[in-house]
Amino acid sequence: MKSLFRFKVTKDTGVAVIAGAVMIALSLLMIPFGGDSIRDNVISFILRDLLMIFGLGVVFVSLYVEKKGKEVIAELGFTKRKWILSLIINIVLAAGLLTIFLKDEVPENIASLKNLYGATYILVAGIFEMTFLYGFLRMSFEKAFGIIPAIIMTSAFYSLHHAGFQPEFLHLFLVGLMYCSVFYITKNMLVIFPFFWGVGALWDVLVSSEAGDEIKNPVSFVIALIILIASVAWVLFRKWRVSSNVVKNIDSNLGNAQER
Repeated sequence: MKSLFRFKVTKDTGVAVIAGAVMIALSLLMIPFGGDSIRDNVISFILRDLLMIFGLGVVFVSLYVEKKGKEVIAELGFTKRKWILSLIINIVLAAGLLTIFLKDEVPENIASLKNLYGATYILVAGIFEMTFLYGFLRMSFEKAFGIIPAIIMTSAFYSLHHAGFQPEFLHLFLVGLMYCSVFYITKNMLVIFPFFWGVGALWDVLVSSEAGDEIKNPVSFVIALIILIASVAWVLFRKWRVSSNVVKNIDSNLGNAQER
């Protein structure tokens, strides 16, 4: 029961709440810029792609991991533990979800180039959801309040972070509950990403929502590639930076030892 409910609020809990609030604020700031003008597209790129997806999902989470130590990576859900079982569950759930969707509707031109553009953007954006939402926020809320409150709070933040571009709050809250609950089967992100989450997200946005029309274009495809390349470059840069600092510290300690 202690793992299901607890109350152990720390500074890290405050950091998580503030970071989550920043995410929602960035989404809300997108509302006045939902048009097709160059200005609107540039501001949306800055708010959603640069600051939210890359800034919070990649830069912020990676710096947090550096500060807390590599062991935090497993707590975020990125671990080899039960990875085979997680992947099997992921594929089975994805197949089941796709079967349910196809019973109701078989979309026309599902393999079109426009859908490919949109799918690429959605999958890259999914990195943000896995690292920041289902990773960092979920972990922080679990440590502070327990598993059940963490599922509910993460789902609420997941729903609200769509406010500026897909305001379907109740539906997305339920979707968040589904993904977050499934995550706890193995506590490995492979249990939901990329297949189970991917089927739900792609269908939800590209087929069931008007929001999908905004990303079915070459510009969104290019933006997705830019964010993906920037994310990989950032991670490699931070690894190099950390390794360089370790080497410098070792050299410094050896120099001090020789002086003595």
